[in-house]
Amino acid sequence: MATQILKPDICVIGAGAAGRAIATKAVAAGATVVLVGSAGAQAHIGHPIVAVRAFCTAAAHAHAIRRAPHFGVTAGEAEIDFRHVMRHVRHAAAATAPDMSDERLGALGVRIVSAHARFKDRRTVEAGAFEIRARHFVVATGAQPEMPPIAGLDEVGCLTVETIFALTRRPARLLITGGGHATLELAQAFTRLGSQVTVVGTPVSLALQDPEAASILLRELRAEGLDMRESATATRIERKGRSGVRLYVGSETGGEEIVDGTQLLILPDTRPATAELDLKMAGIGFDENGIKVSDRMRTTNRKVYAIGDVTGGQQSIHAAARQGEIVLDAILGKGTAQANELLLPRVIATEPALASVGLTETVARRQHKSIRVLRSAYADNDRAQPEGSTVGFVKIICDEPGRILGVTMVGSEANELIGVWTLALARGLTADDMSSYLPAYPSFGEIGKRAASAYFAGKRRASIMQRLTGMLRGSG
Repeated sequence: MATQILKPDICVIGAGAAGRAIATKAVAAGATVVLVGSAGAQAHIGHPIVAVRAFCTAAAHAHAIRRAPHFGVTAGEAEIDFRHVMRHVRHAAAATAPDMSDERLGALGVRIVSAHARFKDRRTVEAGAFEIRARHFVVATGAQPEMPPIAGLDEVGCLTVETIFALTRRPARLLITGGGHATLELAQAFTRLGSQVTVVGTPVSLALQDPEAASILLRELRAEGLDMRESATATRIERKGRSGVRLYVGSETGGEEIVDGTQLLILPDTRPATAELDLKMAGIGFDENGIKVSDRMRTTNRKVYAIGDVTGGQQSIHAAARQGEIVLDAILGKGTAQANELLLPRVIATEPALASVGLTETVARRQHKSIRVLRSAYADNDRAQPEGSTVGFVKIICDEPGRILGVTMVGSEANELIGVWTLALARGLTADDMSSYLPAYPSFGEIGKRAASAYFAGKRRASIMQRLTGMLRGSG
């Protein structure tokens, strides 16, 4: 069959969430778009992150029943219909599948080429029976899971985030390891639904957070019954009995412990998916950490951009979405926005949630000569008290003039509250600006406002002390 030549404005390589999002926006802006790749399972079952959220929501309802006596309401022990929970999860995830489908994108005007893509040269991509010579290319191939080096894993097998929601029986004793973003969220949810859960190792998402906030989250997770072994490493695994697993866990001191379970769930680290692209043929720079890009997501080939996990940056849907917006603006000549990982929120959607944006206190002290740390506690908030959600705080890091450098919050709905602070950081706002922010009363939003207002309390105290010192000197 003769090769067909396509000459679209934009060729997007990679049909995951990031690739499909930028393809949809590009065609809406009037560009001709070819999307190369396959969405795989996501086109049929929806995105795994939606499934995780649905599962955690079911677990939150079970936890609310257990907490009801605290408010004078007795409902008895929560009865868990695990099959029903999983039906809810699959239904919620499947509801997102039409947005990922080839049919929807085709109806919008995106041409789909379901084939592997490889660069033939700096201006051309080969994909099946097609040769694509686009004005611009966007690589959005994502990342591939990289299983940890656990001896015996190939023989014993494990669950992953793609297979865990196919379970019909609740795991009695679930072991979880790996650095995926959903590690703690799933661990808490399974605990709330009645499983005994052990987490081996520290998830990367937790290691990137403020240590003080992380310690509060770990304390609350342990209080719910979660067994956290953050300083341990899974080294080997073997079968135990007919259906169980035995995990050998190494400690920092060199010793080895045995942890038995019924199933092992691995949420692995990932590596950028670049192997099949022939990037060298296109003059695109890359290494083991991913494709090298500028602050506008352009590669070393000026016709080619890259977004999402393939660039090796923060691995999240919202990060890839923002990068896609920057690329589309650059291609269409509509803006000069630049990618900045500090402006992307880092979220662990547990209860309490942990969220941050910008610099943590530790990094800010290392990078700046003088900073101010402004705080406000959930326990002082008029919504937190009646709801019994008094654990946590909001911490604002700013420089001496009051410019916000970073925000960390741990507590109820922190994953939602971080949004306004992400905007504040992106717009270069100060503590003064945010002290005039008017959230509804009573609301958790007031906690951040109160923290911002503390900047002026400190300034007033300093001013009063200066005046008193001057008066004392004058009277002497």
